[in-house]
Amino acid sequence: MIPSSPSHLEVSFNSPKKKKSSPVDVVLGNDDFVSEILLHLPVKTVLKLKLISKRWLSIISHPSFAIRHTYLNPHTISGLLLNVAYHFKEPSSYLYVSIDGKSVVNVSSDFLRFDPDKPGSTHVSQSCNGLLLCSKRMRYSAERTKPTYYYVFNPTTRQFVELTLPSGVGIRSNRIQLVFDPSKSPYYKVLCILYFKSLLEIHVYSSETKIWKLSMKQENFDSSSVNLNNGVFWNGAIHWISRMGNGFCFLLDKECLQAMPGPPLPESWETNNFRYFGESGGQLHFIGLLTGEQKADIKALGVNASPEMSDDKMTSSSSSDIDSQYIVVYAMEKGCSKWFVKYYLDVNAIVMAYPEITDQDPSVSPCFVSGSIYVSSFIEENGEEGPLLVINMPGEIITYSFKHKAFKKLFSFHPYTHYSCYALKFTETLSLV
Repeated sequence: MIPSSPSHLEVSFNSPKKKKSSPVDVVLGNDDFVSEILLHLPVKTVLKLKLISKRWLSIISHPSFAIRHTYLNPHTISGLLLNVAYHFKEPSSYLYVSIDGKSVVNVSSDFLRFDPDKPGSTHVSQSCNGLLLCSKRMRYSAERTKPTYYYVFNPTTRQFVELTLPSGVGIRSNRIQLVFDPSKSPYYKVLCILYFKSLLEIHVYSSETKIWKLSMKQENFDSSSVNLNNGVFWNGAIHWISRMGNGFCFLLDKECLQAMPGPPLPESWETNNFRYFGESGGQLHFIGLLTGEQKADIKALGVNASPEMSDDKMTSSSSSDIDSQYIVVYAMEKGCSKWFVKYYLDVNAIVMAYPEITDQDPSVSPCFVSGSIYVSSFIEENGEEGPLLVINMPGEIITYSFKHKAFKKLFSFHPYTHYSCYALKFTETLSLV
């Protein structure tokens, strides 16, 4: 007869009880749940979370995650990439300035040296919803004409792709244009605009197909009235406009040119009145200077204006109403039917806020001052700050908020008079290239 086992031995042979998982463990242990959480986090946070584990790194690095994250998260502008070129000094330098002015970072040359196989300085010509269009000219070449290489670069993820332009581009004048709207498609397009002896060709490259396509060819084209270098992508088309307000656009879906109405400029308008042409917040903007003669017409429109200036301030500026000038922001209606005045800023307000621009001489006319004031960028949507006008004046980059009717200094330059500066909108994105 086999003796029965002691009760304590029976217990020792039983399987140990499994510890009940907490709801947090259940969520974090499921890849789909983790992915959904990460999709709603800012780009900077997501990139840091790559270091949590190999599993999270795999989730975040998957192309489908980048596509979904880009689509779900609005592309807010976090700062400006300033290209500062001092005359007689090469190459130009880059600065990152946050919109609130609290962060100013010198962009090192290594940051833009993403392709080590091709030495030379990198020039950033365009930004479009987080992607940068860059070019690089080789330092040394046996040929008389040094080759230029073009790239699409994501500065957030450090991913880049080199573009091979259509054949025959080298013998004709060409302009390159980046087009990217992540709310419509995860793929970007690049336009190569060729112009040679009145013949206009537009080739379109798609990151989806990886091939170039001749989209349009037109003979007897006159480009003298429009600068083809400064195209702006808005509402499914590339728009070009001259300093006199004459323009046209290229419809990407229909692959054809279309006339574009000009803003309602006064007859006295001259080319040096032009200040800026760009897109922000889903609107197309044309910015220029108007004289005080149009003041009544502007105020009658009831648009957002600059700070109200009291009579004593107007007197201290020693400038008549006729001599005054206004930075006027025109916006295009959605259907591309007409322009309207949306904002304006009295140049006197800039002089009152920054008297050093007149070298402390109150007799200096705002018309003279306005000649040294340029608009580097315009940001339509910017959270609490509201619409922002980015102004480049001697030695300083400032912003003006139409919402708060207030100025803010972003950056001060070294007191060097011979320089130029333009601003590119900087957006963080996980978009693939």
